[in-house]
Amino acid sequence: MMAAGFLGAAVLLVVANVLGFVGGGQTTSGAVKGAYTAYKSAGLTPQQIYEKHAGGAVEIQTTFPGTYDIFGQQTGGGQALGTGFVVSKDGYILTNAHVVSESGQAVSTVTVIFKGAGSQGTQVQGTVLGADESTDVALIKVDPSQTPELQPIPLGDSSQATVGEAVVAIGNPLGLDFSLSSGVVSATNRELQSPNGATISGGIQTDAAINPGNSGGPLIDANGRVIGINEQIDSQSGGNEGIGFAVPINTAVRVMEQIKAGTLPQPAPAADPYGDGSTISPY
Repeated sequence: MMAAGFLGAAVLLVVANVLGFVGGGQTTSGAVKGAYTAYKSAGLTPQQIYEKHAGGAVEIQTTFPGTYDIFGQQTGGGQALGTGFVVSKDGYILTNAHVVSESGQAVSTVTVIFKGAGSQGTQVQGTVLGADESTDVALIKVDPSQTPELQPIPLGDSSQATVGEAVVAIGNPLGLDFSLSSGVVSATNRELQSPNGATISGGIQTDAAINPGNSGGPLIDANGRVIGINEQIDSQSGGNEGIGFAVPINTAVRVMEQIKAGTLPQPAPAADPYGDGSTISPY
């Protein structure tokens, strides 16, 4: 099973434990099998993909609530940065669960920033409709009446990803908004470890440069279709070493539909230490 440092959320910002999720120096690796399918044609250039689809990628800024220790003092909290992408004209945005939640705790606020001229981008508030830590997929909703014209990025079929085919990543690495990087699919069918320790099957490995802040962004094939959500890196340094991983888009679509339908399996409730329905809470 492949377990690597989570890519996403916090760069250049103070975050509670998020850096540990997304490239704060943790390193693990393992040998897993890859799969090969027929070679695909070259398709669009990275420049053409960026010109066509950069408007569908978004920057996601989140505020995490602090927690309280046994003395009633607030600890942690802070802000985090990640990426997402528009999947429909009615305001649905996919991203990683670890961009909008931490150990099952949802963020307090979500700000979605759309690409603009220079550093001028439209900012709107988003609502987290659901987040599944077992697949590291989350769905955000924005009000289209408050945004620029939404530009959904078409979704592909991750089961058809081919080793060697060209891909690009669009995201906000190290806070450098709306950056493009390019590479190839290095392997398919990788087994990834989710934030809660579950196995994500069908993961896509790429050598396209992805770094903290890229989490939740689209991995786009040469046909201009999203085949994965950038999520993890395997790194000795905490930065890009050409070994990145994406959650397959087929998995993300399944989770998205479950969230929309309200059928996403819920985590088990917290333990009841006294057997009387009470819970332990801070002062």
